[in-house]
Amino acid sequence: MLGVFQIPLNECDDLYRKLGSDVFKQNVIVGTVKMGWSHAFYDSEAWENILREKMGSHLLVETSRNPECPKVAAVSTIVNRGTPLKAYVFRNYNLLPGVRSHYLGGCQHQLWQAIRATSAAPGYFQEFTLGNDLHQDGGLLINNPTALAIHECKCLWPNTPLECVVSLGTGRCETPGKNSTTYTSLKTKLTHIISSATDTEEVHTMLDAFLPPNTYFRFNPYMS
Repeated sequence: MLGVFQIPLNECDDLYRKLGSDVFKQNVIVGTVKMGWSHAFYDSEAWENILREKMGSHLLVETSRNPECPKVAAVSTIVNRGTPLKAYVFRNYNLLPGVRSHYLGGCQHQLWQAIRATSAAPGYFQEFTLGNDLHQDGGLLINNPTALAIHECKCLWPNTPLECVVSLGTGRCETPGKNSTTYTSLKTKLTHIISSATDTEEVHTMLDAFLPPNTYFRFNPYMS
């Protein structure tokens, strides 16, 4: 919304709240049945229809014809090409001839497809099929895509020094753990694994140490 359509921030906020109430409404019993059936609590088809209606059939690369449009990338995870899982970057730009990004990706997809693929969080929405690939939320693999963004910038502008990186988190909360040296339940183990896998601060710590002073700004407040 911000990058491609240049929708003002307060309108993004309104749209987000409206879309949220349309997409994330679900009877608990229906959602639980769907979870067992399709591994998704919410209605993936309703989400797709909303995206098509709002985004139309714009191709990602077509958006770059607008001189005001910045370079935009969104990350998904391909989950059916074996392990390790592969990150996939939906780009609205082409890289220079002969330049190869470390990441798979493409710019010939429709905008709504990119959003659908990158928001397919396990348990929330079904995986999204695109060609021969099954896509899920990029957060499975790259929950903080700042390093990926810097890598893509180096591919686009190899001789331009980095001037400013702004990283926006979604807020964080720390939960106090009960000290138990003898036993942790399976639920606790899984919760800890998921929490660690989706942690965004490790990338932040590394970038903060490696990037030149006064070029990197991270905003990720503690929430209650």
